[in-house]
Amino acid sequence: MIFGLPLVYWGLWLAILILWMGRFVTSFLSIYLVSALHINEGVVGAVVSMYGFGSIIGCLFGGTLSDRFGRQSMIIIGEIGAAIALLVVSALTAPVAIGAALFVYGAFASLPSPAIAAYIADVVPVKRQQRAYVLQSWAINFGYAIGPIVANQLVKVSYSLMFYVEAAVMVAVTVLLIAFFREVRHLGIAVPGPGGAVRAAVSGRSDDGRTQSTSDDKPANVGITGDVAATAEVRDDGSRTESASSGDSAATAAPSAPSLRDNWRRVLTDVPFLAFSMLMFGYYLVYFQSTSGLPIAMTDLGLGLGEYSVLLTINGFMLCALQIPAMKLFARMGNSRVLVVGLAVTVVGYAVQIVAHSWAGFALAVVLWTLGELGTFPIATTTVAAMAPASARGTYQGVYNVIWSVSIALAPLVGGWTISGFGGRTLWIACTLVLIAVTIGLRLTKSSRDRAIARNLQDQLAG
Repeated sequence: MIFGLPLVYWGLWLAILILWMGRFVTSFLSIYLVSALHINEGVVGAVVSMYGFGSIIGCLFGGTLSDRFGRQSMIIIGEIGAAIALLVVSALTAPVAIGAALFVYGAFASLPSPAIAAYIADVVPVKRQQRAYVLQSWAINFGYAIGPIVANQLVKVSYSLMFYVEAAVMVAVTVLLIAFFREVRHLGIAVPGPGGAVRAAVSGRSDDGRTQSTSDDKPANVGITGDVAATAEVRDDGSRTESASSGDSAATAAPSAPSLRDNWRRVLTDVPFLAFSMLMFGYYLVYFQSTSGLPIAMTDLGLGLGEYSVLLTINGFMLCALQIPAMKLFARMGNSRVLVVGLAVTVVGYAVQIVAHSWAGFALAVVLWTLGELGTFPIATTTVAAMAPASARGTYQGVYNVIWSVSIALAPLVGGWTISGFGGRTLWIACTLVLIAVTIGLRLTKSSRDRAIARNLQDQLAG
Protein backbone atom coordinates (compact mmCIF):
# COMPACT_ATOMS: atom_id res chain seq x y z
CA MET A 1 0.00 0.00 0.00
CA ILE A 2 1.24 3.51 -0.88
CA PHE A 3 -0.58 6.54 0.48
CA GLY A 4 -3.32 4.16 1.62
CA LEU A 5 -3.95 2.86 -1.92
CA PRO A 6 -3.01 -0.53 -3.45
CA LEU A 7 -0.08 -0.95 -5.81
CA VAL A 8 -2.34 -1.88 -8.72
CA TYR A 9 -3.97 1.56 -8.44
CA TRP A 10 -0.59 3.30 -8.60
CA GLY A 11 0.31 1.38 -11.75
CA LEU A 12 -2.85 2.74 -13.33
CA TRP A 13 -2.17 6.24 -11.95
CA LEU A 14 1.28 6.30 -13.51
CA ALA A 15 -0.17 5.18 -16.84
CA ILE A 16 -2.81 7.96 -16.69
CA LEU A 17 -0.14 10.58 -15.95
CA ILE A 18 2.01 9.47 -18.89
CA LEU A 19 -0.99 9.20 -21.19
CA TRP A 20 -2.18 12.74 -20.52
CA MET A 21 1.32 14.16 -20.85
CA GLY A 22 1.27 12.70 -24.37
CA ARG A 23 -2.31 13.58 -25.26
CA PHE A 24 -1.76 16.84 -27.11
CA VAL A 25 -2.93 16.32 -30.71
CA THR A 26 -6.49 17.48 -30.04
CA SER A 27 -5.19 20.73 -28.52
CA PHE A 28 -3.21 21.55 -31.67
CA LEU A 29 -5.58 19.96 -34.18
CA SER A 30 -7.25 23.16 -35.37
CA ILE A 31 -3.89 24.90 -35.83
CA TYR A 32 -2.59 21.88 -37.77
CA LEU A 33 -5.58 21.82 -40.12
CA VAL A 34 -5.37 25.52 -40.85
CA SER A 35 -1.62 26.07 -40.92
CA ALA A 36 -0.28 22.80 -42.34
CA LEU A 37 -3.18 21.63 -44.54
CA HIS A 38 -4.63 25.08 -45.34
CA ILE A 39 -8.21 24.00 -44.74
CA ASN A 40 -10.81 26.76 -44.48
CA GLU A 41 -11.48 27.88 -40.91
CA GLY A 42 -15.21 27.31 -41.31
CA VAL A 43 -14.65 23.72 -42.36
CA VAL A 44 -12.14 23.08 -39.58
CA GLY A 45 -14.79 23.46 -36.88
CA ALA A 46 -16.96 20.76 -38.44
CA VAL A 47 -13.98 18.46 -38.94
CA VAL A 48 -12.73 18.79 -35.35
CA SER A 49 -16.24 18.25 -33.95
CA MET A 50 -16.18 14.71 -35.37
CA TYR A 51 -13.75 13.78 -32.62
CA GLY A 52 -16.32 14.80 -30.01
CA PHE A 53 -19.11 12.83 -31.66
CA GLY A 54 -16.86 9.78 -31.87
CA SER A 55 -16.07 10.05 -28.17
CA ILE A 56 -19.79 9.82 -27.40
CA ILE A 57 -19.87 6.39 -29.05
CA GLY A 58 -16.73 5.28 -27.22
CA CYS A 59 -18.08 6.27 -23.81
CA LEU A 60 -21.48 4.77 -24.53
CA PHE A 61 -20.12 1.31 -25.27
CA GLY A 62 -16.75 1.31 -23.49
CA GLY A 63 -18.28 1.10 -20.04
CA THR A 64 -20.91 -1.55 -20.66
CA LEU A 65 -18.50 -3.72 -22.66
CA SER A 66 -15.97 -3.53 -19.83
CA ASP A 67 -18.64 -4.94 -17.49
CA ARG A 68 -19.08 -7.91 -19.81
CA PHE A 69 -15.58 -8.56 -21.14
CA GLY A 70 -13.32 -6.93 -18.54
CA ARG A 71 -11.61 -3.60 -17.97
CA GLN A 72 -8.30 -4.65 -19.47
CA SER A 73 -9.81 -5.62 -22.82
CA MET A 74 -11.45 -2.24 -23.35
CA ILE A 75 -8.34 -0.32 -22.29
CA ILE A 76 -6.06 -2.26 -24.64
CA ILE A 77 -8.47 -2.10 -27.58
CA GLY A 78 -9.05 1.60 -26.99
CA GLU A 79 -5.42 2.65 -26.75
CA ILE A 80 -4.14 0.54 -29.64
CA GLY A 81 -7.13 1.46 -31.83
CA ALA A 82 -6.64 5.15 -31.06
CA ALA A 83 -2.93 4.95 -31.89
CA ILE A 84 -3.67 3.40 -35.28
CA ALA A 85 -6.43 5.90 -36.03
CA LEU A 86 -4.12 8.77 -35.11
CA LEU A 87 -1.49 7.58 -37.57
CA VAL A 88 -4.18 7.41 -40.25
CA VAL A 89 -5.22 11.00 -39.50
CA SER A 90 -1.62 12.15 -39.94
CA ALA A 91 -1.52 10.65 -43.44
CA LEU A 92 -4.77 12.23 -44.71
CA THR A 93 -5.30 15.62 -46.34
CA ALA A 94 -8.96 15.69 -47.44
CA PRO A 95 -11.34 17.24 -44.85
CA VAL A 96 -14.02 14.54 -45.21
CA ALA A 97 -11.51 11.73 -44.78
CA ILE A 98 -9.89 13.46 -41.81
CA GLY A 99 -13.29 13.96 -40.19
CA ALA A 100 -14.12 10.27 -40.58
CA ALA A 101 -10.75 9.25 -39.14
CA LEU A 102 -11.19 11.66 -36.23
CA PHE A 103 -14.57 10.11 -35.49
CA VAL A 104 -12.91 6.68 -35.26
CA TYR A 105 -10.07 8.14 -33.19
CA GLY A 106 -12.52 9.74 -30.77
CA ALA A 107 -14.44 6.49 -30.38
CA PHE A 108 -11.34 4.41 -29.62
CA ALA A 109 -9.71 7.06 -27.41
CA SER A 110 -12.84 7.24 -25.24
CA LEU A 111 -13.28 3.49 -24.79
CA PRO A 112 -10.87 3.24 -21.83
CA SER A 113 -12.28 6.17 -19.81
CA PRO A 114 -15.29 4.45 -18.19
CA ALA A 115 -13.32 1.20 -17.84
CA ILE A 116 -10.57 3.02 -15.93
CA ALA A 117 -13.07 4.76 -13.64
CA ALA A 118 -14.80 1.44 -12.95
CA TYR A 119 -11.48 -0.33 -12.38
CA ILE A 120 -10.55 2.16 -9.65
CA ALA A 121 -13.80 1.29 -7.87
CA ASP A 122 -12.96 -2.41 -8.33
CA VAL A 123 -9.61 -2.29 -6.54
CA VAL A 124 -9.86 0.65 -4.13
CA PRO A 125 -11.84 0.29 -0.87
CA VAL A 126 -14.98 2.40 -0.66
CA LYS A 127 -13.61 4.57 2.14
CA ARG A 128 -10.55 5.50 0.02
CA GLN A 129 -12.22 6.00 -3.36
CA GLN A 130 -12.54 9.76 -2.95
CA ARG A 131 -8.76 9.97 -2.48
CA ALA A 132 -8.18 7.73 -5.50
CA TYR A 133 -10.34 9.83 -7.83
CA VAL A 134 -8.83 13.11 -6.59
CA LEU A 135 -5.34 11.77 -7.32
CA GLN A 136 -6.52 10.58 -10.73
CA SER A 137 -7.84 14.07 -11.47
CA TRP A 138 -4.48 15.55 -10.38
CA ALA A 139 -2.61 13.25 -12.76
CA ILE A 140 -4.88 14.29 -15.64
CA ASN A 141 -4.51 18.01 -14.87
CA PHE A 142 -0.73 17.81 -14.47
CA GLY A 143 -0.32 15.78 -17.63
CA TYR A 144 -2.62 18.11 -19.54
CA ALA A 145 -0.55 21.09 -18.40
CA ILE A 146 2.76 19.51 -19.47
CA GLY A 147 1.52 18.02 -22.76
CA PRO A 148 1.16 21.29 -24.74
CA ILE A 149 4.71 22.30 -23.76
CA VAL A 150 6.03 19.06 -25.24
CA ALA A 151 3.82 19.38 -28.31
CA ASN A 152 5.01 22.92 -28.96
CA GLN A 153 8.59 21.66 -29.25
CA LEU A 154 7.54 18.80 -31.54
CA VAL A 155 5.59 21.10 -33.85
CA LYS A 156 8.73 23.21 -34.36
CA VAL A 157 10.29 20.13 -35.95
CA SER A 158 7.24 18.69 -37.72
CA TYR A 159 3.49 18.42 -37.25
CA SER A 160 3.74 14.75 -38.20
CA LEU A 161 6.11 14.14 -35.29
CA MET A 162 3.33 15.24 -32.93
CA PHE A 163 1.08 12.44 -34.20
CA TYR A 164 3.84 9.82 -34.07
CA VAL A 165 4.86 10.67 -30.51
CA GLU A 166 1.28 10.54 -29.17
CA ALA A 167 0.70 7.18 -30.89
CA ALA A 168 3.95 5.87 -29.37
CA VAL A 169 2.87 7.06 -25.91
CA MET A 170 -0.43 5.18 -26.28
CA VAL A 171 1.37 1.96 -27.16
CA ALA A 172 3.83 2.41 -24.27
CA VAL A 173 0.99 3.05 -21.82
CA THR A 174 -0.78 -0.08 -23.06
CA VAL A 175 2.33 -2.16 -22.32
CA LEU A 176 2.54 -0.61 -18.85
CA LEU A 177 -1.12 -1.34 -18.14
CA ILE A 178 -0.77 -4.96 -19.26
CA ALA A 179 2.10 -5.37 -16.81
CA PHE A 180 0.13 -3.96 -13.89
CA PHE A 181 -3.11 -5.68 -14.83
CA ARG A 182 -1.42 -9.08 -14.68
CA GLU A 183 -1.79 -9.28 -10.89
CA VAL A 184 -5.39 -8.09 -11.00
CA ARG A 185 -6.24 -10.57 -13.71
CA HIS A 186 -4.59 -13.31 -11.63
CA LEU A 187 -6.87 -12.42 -8.72
CA GLY A 188 -9.85 -12.28 -11.05
CA ILE A 189 -10.80 -8.71 -10.07
CA ALA A 190 -10.68 -7.00 -13.41
CA VAL A 191 -12.78 -9.41 -15.44
CA PRO A 192 -16.23 -10.14 -14.02
CA GLY A 193 -16.72 -12.90 -16.55
CA PRO A 194 -19.20 -15.74 -16.86
CA GLY A 195 -17.42 -17.74 -14.18
CA GLY A 196 -19.19 -15.61 -11.57
CA ALA A 197 -17.75 -14.09 -8.43
CA VAL A 198 -17.17 -14.84 -4.77
CA ARG A 199 -16.59 -12.67 -1.74
CA ALA A 200 -13.03 -12.13 -0.59
CA ALA A 201 -11.37 -10.71 2.46
CA VAL A 202 -8.48 -8.38 1.69
CA SER A 203 -6.11 -7.31 4.39
CA GLY A 204 -6.14 -3.73 5.58
CA ARG A 205 -4.32 -1.77 8.23
CA SER A 206 -6.05 -0.51 11.32
CA ASP A 207 -5.13 2.78 12.90
CA ASP A 208 -2.76 1.05 15.31
CA GLY A 209 -0.90 -0.68 12.47
CA ARG A 210 -2.28 -4.19 12.92
CA THR A 211 -3.30 -6.22 9.90
CA GLN A 212 -6.99 -6.96 9.82
CA SER A 213 -9.57 -8.30 7.43
CA THR A 214 -12.29 -5.81 6.56
CA SER A 215 -15.21 -5.93 4.22
CA ASP A 216 -14.47 -2.35 3.12
CA ASP A 217 -11.09 -3.37 1.73
CA LYS A 218 -12.21 -6.32 -0.34
CA PRO A 219 -12.05 -6.20 -4.13
CA ALA A 220 -15.37 -6.22 -5.90
CA ASN A 221 -14.99 -9.47 -7.79
CA VAL A 222 -12.73 -12.44 -7.19
CA GLY A 223 -13.07 -15.23 -9.72
CA ILE A 224 -13.50 -18.92 -8.97
CA THR A 225 -12.09 -21.89 -10.80
CA GLY A 226 -14.09 -25.07 -11.12
CA ASP A 227 -15.80 -26.00 -7.86
CA VAL A 228 -13.17 -24.52 -5.57
CA ALA A 229 -13.75 -21.10 -4.01
CA ALA A 230 -10.61 -19.13 -3.22
CA THR A 231 -10.24 -16.50 -0.56
CA ALA A 232 -7.29 -14.24 -1.41
CA GLU A 233 -5.48 -12.03 1.03
CA VAL A 234 -3.42 -9.26 -0.56
CA ARG A 235 -0.54 -7.98 1.54
CA ASP A 236 0.94 -4.49 1.44
CA ASP A 237 3.92 -5.73 -0.56
CA GLY A 238 1.70 -7.10 -3.31
CA SER A 239 2.09 -10.78 -2.41
CA ARG A 240 -0.91 -12.90 -1.54
CA THR A 241 -2.00 -15.98 0.29
CA GLU A 242 -4.88 -18.24 -0.57
CA SER A 243 -7.09 -20.71 1.20
CA ALA A 244 -9.52 -22.95 -0.59
CA SER A 245 -12.45 -24.97 0.52
CA SER A 246 -14.43 -27.17 -1.78
CA GLY A 247 -17.06 -27.70 0.85
CA ASP A 248 -18.13 -24.08 0.68
CA SER A 249 -18.40 -23.95 -3.08
CA ALA A 250 -22.15 -24.17 -3.20
CA ALA A 251 -22.54 -21.37 -0.68
CA THR A 252 -20.06 -19.00 -2.30
CA ALA A 253 -20.88 -19.49 -5.97
CA ALA A 254 -22.48 -16.43 -7.47
CA PRO A 255 -24.67 -16.09 -10.53
CA SER A 256 -23.12 -15.41 -13.90
CA ALA A 257 -22.33 -11.87 -14.95
CA PRO A 258 -25.42 -9.90 -15.98
CA SER A 259 -26.04 -9.30 -19.66
CA LEU A 260 -25.51 -5.96 -21.35
CA ARG A 261 -29.28 -5.58 -21.56
CA ASP A 262 -29.68 -6.13 -17.83
CA ASN A 263 -27.05 -3.49 -17.05
CA TRP A 264 -28.62 -0.97 -19.42
CA ARG A 265 -32.06 -1.62 -17.97
CA ARG A 266 -30.71 -1.02 -14.50
CA VAL A 267 -28.90 2.21 -15.29
CA LEU A 268 -31.81 3.63 -17.31
CA THR A 269 -34.26 3.00 -14.47
CA ASP A 270 -31.98 4.36 -11.73
CA VAL A 271 -33.75 7.69 -11.11
CA PRO A 272 -31.26 9.12 -8.56
CA PHE A 273 -28.35 8.41 -10.90
CA LEU A 274 -30.12 9.85 -13.95
CA ALA A 275 -31.09 12.97 -11.99
CA PHE A 276 -27.49 13.41 -10.85
CA SER A 277 -26.20 12.95 -14.41
CA MET A 278 -28.58 15.53 -15.84
CA LEU A 279 -27.61 18.06 -13.18
CA MET A 280 -23.92 17.49 -13.93
CA PHE A 281 -24.69 17.89 -17.64
CA GLY A 282 -25.82 21.44 -16.86
CA TYR A 283 -22.58 22.05 -14.97
CA TYR A 284 -20.36 20.67 -17.74
CA LEU A 285 -22.21 22.65 -20.41
CA VAL A 286 -21.30 25.79 -18.47
CA TYR A 287 -17.79 24.65 -17.53
CA PHE A 288 -16.70 24.06 -21.13
CA GLN A 289 -17.51 27.67 -21.95
CA SER A 290 -14.06 28.24 -20.43
CA THR A 291 -12.51 26.88 -23.63
CA SER A 292 -15.18 27.97 -26.11
CA GLY A 293 -17.17 31.03 -25.04
CA LEU A 294 -14.52 32.68 -22.85
CA PRO A 295 -11.86 33.28 -25.54
CA ILE A 296 -14.49 34.70 -27.90
CA ALA A 297 -15.93 36.99 -25.23
CA MET A 298 -12.45 38.22 -24.26
CA THR A 299 -11.60 38.88 -27.92
CA ASP A 300 -14.76 40.97 -28.28
CA LEU A 301 -13.53 43.09 -25.36
CA GLY A 302 -10.16 43.67 -27.05
CA LEU A 303 -8.18 41.13 -25.04
CA GLY A 304 -5.77 38.89 -26.96
CA LEU A 305 -4.84 35.22 -27.08
CA GLY A 306 -1.89 35.88 -24.76
CA GLU A 307 -4.16 37.11 -21.95
CA TYR A 308 -6.44 34.10 -22.39
CA SER A 309 -3.47 31.68 -22.32
CA VAL A 310 -2.35 33.10 -18.98
CA LEU A 311 -5.81 32.39 -17.55
CA LEU A 312 -5.52 28.74 -18.59
CA THR A 313 -2.11 28.60 -16.94
CA ILE A 314 -3.60 29.95 -13.72
CA ASN A 315 -6.33 27.32 -13.86
CA GLY A 316 -3.88 24.47 -14.41
CA PHE A 317 -1.40 25.65 -11.78
CA MET A 318 -4.09 26.02 -9.12
CA LEU A 319 -5.50 22.56 -9.80
CA CYS A 320 -2.08 20.92 -9.56
CA ALA A 321 -1.07 22.89 -6.45
CA LEU A 322 -4.29 22.59 -4.46
CA GLN A 323 -5.90 19.29 -5.44
CA ILE A 324 -3.86 17.04 -3.15
CA PRO A 325 -3.92 19.36 -0.10
CA ALA A 326 -7.71 19.64 -0.51
CA MET A 327 -8.20 15.87 -0.07
CA LYS A 328 -8.24 15.99 3.74
CA LEU A 329 -10.83 18.76 3.74
CA PHE A 330 -13.01 16.86 1.26
CA ALA A 331 -12.82 13.69 3.35
CA ARG A 332 -14.15 15.56 6.40
CA MET A 333 -16.94 17.29 4.49
CA GLY A 334 -18.43 14.33 2.63
CA ASN A 335 -19.13 14.04 -1.10
CA SER A 336 -22.53 15.74 -1.27
CA ARG A 337 -21.44 18.76 0.74
CA VAL A 338 -18.24 19.14 -1.32
CA LEU A 339 -20.28 19.13 -4.54
CA VAL A 340 -22.75 21.73 -3.32
CA VAL A 341 -20.03 24.02 -1.93
CA GLY A 342 -17.95 23.60 -5.09
CA LEU A 343 -20.92 24.56 -7.26
CA ALA A 344 -21.71 27.55 -5.05
CA VAL A 345 -18.15 28.88 -5.46
CA THR A 346 -18.40 28.30 -9.21
CA VAL A 347 -21.62 30.35 -9.27
CA VAL A 348 -19.75 33.28 -7.75
CA GLY A 349 -16.96 32.92 -10.32
CA TYR A 350 -19.33 33.08 -13.29
CA ALA A 351 -21.25 35.94 -11.69
CA VAL A 352 -17.98 37.90 -11.60
CA GLN A 353 -17.58 37.33 -15.35
CA ILE A 354 -20.88 39.14 -15.92
CA VAL A 355 -19.31 42.42 -14.84
CA ALA A 356 -15.71 41.67 -15.92
CA HIS A 357 -14.36 44.11 -18.53
CA SER A 358 -10.61 43.68 -17.99
CA TRP A 359 -8.10 40.87 -17.71
CA ALA A 360 -7.96 41.31 -13.93
CA GLY A 361 -11.72 40.77 -13.69
CA PHE A 362 -11.58 37.58 -15.71
CA ALA A 363 -8.55 36.43 -13.69
CA LEU A 364 -10.55 36.78 -10.46
CA ALA A 365 -13.41 34.82 -12.02
CA VAL A 366 -11.05 32.03 -13.13
CA VAL A 367 -9.55 31.78 -9.63
CA LEU A 368 -13.03 31.38 -8.15
CA TRP A 369 -14.42 28.79 -10.54
CA THR A 370 -11.14 26.88 -10.39
CA LEU A 371 -11.58 26.59 -6.62
CA GLY A 372 -15.05 25.25 -7.33
CA GLU A 373 -13.64 22.81 -9.89
CA LEU A 374 -11.47 21.24 -7.18
CA GLY A 375 -14.61 19.93 -5.53
CA THR A 376 -16.66 18.91 -8.56
CA PHE A 377 -14.79 16.77 -11.10
CA PRO A 378 -13.25 14.06 -8.87
CA ILE A 379 -16.07 14.09 -6.32
CA ALA A 380 -18.69 13.65 -9.03
CA THR A 381 -16.83 10.58 -10.35
CA THR A 382 -16.60 9.23 -6.79
CA THR A 383 -20.35 9.68 -6.40
CA VAL A 384 -21.05 7.76 -9.61
CA ALA A 385 -18.80 4.93 -8.41
CA ALA A 386 -20.66 4.80 -5.10
CA MET A 387 -24.05 4.68 -6.81
CA ALA A 388 -23.10 1.95 -9.29
CA PRO A 389 -23.61 -1.73 -8.47
CA ALA A 390 -20.41 -3.76 -8.78
CA SER A 391 -21.67 -5.68 -11.82
CA ALA A 392 -22.56 -2.49 -13.72
CA ARG A 393 -19.81 -0.04 -12.75
CA GLY A 394 -18.55 0.30 -16.29
CA THR A 395 -22.04 0.95 -17.66
CA TYR A 396 -22.70 3.66 -15.09
CA GLN A 397 -19.35 5.34 -15.75
CA GLY A 398 -19.94 5.05 -19.49
CA VAL A 399 -23.30 6.83 -19.30
CA TYR A 400 -21.78 9.51 -17.08
CA ASN A 401 -18.88 9.99 -19.52
CA VAL A 402 -21.40 10.39 -22.35
CA ILE A 403 -22.73 13.44 -20.50
CA TRP A 404 -19.18 14.82 -20.53
CA SER A 405 -18.71 14.14 -24.26
CA VAL A 406 -22.06 15.65 -25.27
CA SER A 407 -21.20 18.75 -23.24
CA ILE A 408 -17.89 19.10 -25.10
CA ALA A 409 -19.72 18.85 -28.43
CA LEU A 410 -22.55 21.27 -27.56
CA ALA A 411 -20.74 23.90 -25.49
CA PRO A 412 -19.06 25.64 -28.47
CA LEU A 413 -22.35 25.72 -30.38
CA VAL A 414 -24.33 27.14 -27.44
CA GLY A 415 -21.64 29.65 -26.45
CA GLY A 416 -20.96 30.85 -29.99
CA TRP A 417 -24.66 31.27 -30.79
CA THR A 418 -25.35 33.17 -27.56
CA ILE A 419 -22.40 35.53 -27.94
CA SER A 420 -23.10 36.24 -31.63
CA GLY A 421 -26.76 36.95 -30.98
CA PHE A 422 -26.82 38.55 -27.53
CA GLY A 423 -23.24 39.21 -26.41
CA GLY A 424 -20.85 37.77 -23.85
CA ARG A 425 -22.60 39.33 -20.84
CA THR A 426 -25.80 37.46 -21.69
CA LEU A 427 -23.86 34.20 -21.89
CA TRP A 428 -22.42 34.68 -18.39
CA ILE A 429 -25.84 35.58 -16.99
CA ALA A 430 -27.29 32.40 -18.50
CA CYS A 431 -24.36 30.34 -17.18
CA THR A 432 -24.82 31.75 -13.67
CA LEU A 433 -28.54 30.93 -13.68
CA VAL A 434 -27.87 27.39 -14.86
CA LEU A 435 -25.26 26.88 -12.12
CA ILE A 436 -27.68 28.18 -9.47
CA ALA A 437 -30.27 25.67 -10.68
CA VAL A 438 -27.70 22.85 -10.62
CA THR A 439 -26.58 23.77 -7.08
CA ILE A 440 -30.16 23.81 -5.81
CA GLY A 441 -30.90 20.57 -7.63
CA LEU A 442 -27.93 18.79 -6.08
CA ARG A 443 -29.01 19.95 -2.64
CA LEU A 444 -32.62 18.84 -3.13
CA THR A 445 -31.66 15.41 -4.47
CA LYS A 446 -29.07 14.71 -1.78
CA SER A 447 -31.36 12.45 0.27
CA SER A 448 -32.36 10.21 -2.63
CA ARG A 449 -28.74 9.99 -3.74
CA ASP A 450 -27.56 9.07 -0.24
CA ARG A 451 -30.26 6.39 0.04
CA ALA A 452 -29.23 4.90 -3.29
CA ILE A 453 -25.57 4.84 -2.22
CA ALA A 454 -26.40 3.23 1.14
CA ARG A 455 -28.63 0.62 -0.51
CA ASN A 456 -25.96 -0.18 -3.08
CA LEU A 457 -23.26 -0.55 -0.41
CA GLN A 458 -25.53 -2.81 1.65
CA ASP A 459 -26.19 -5.00 -1.40
CA GLN A 460 -22.45 -5.32 -2.12
CA LEU A 461 -21.62 -6.24 1.48
CA ALA A 462 -24.45 -8.78 1.53
CA GLY A 463 -23.52 -10.18 -1.89
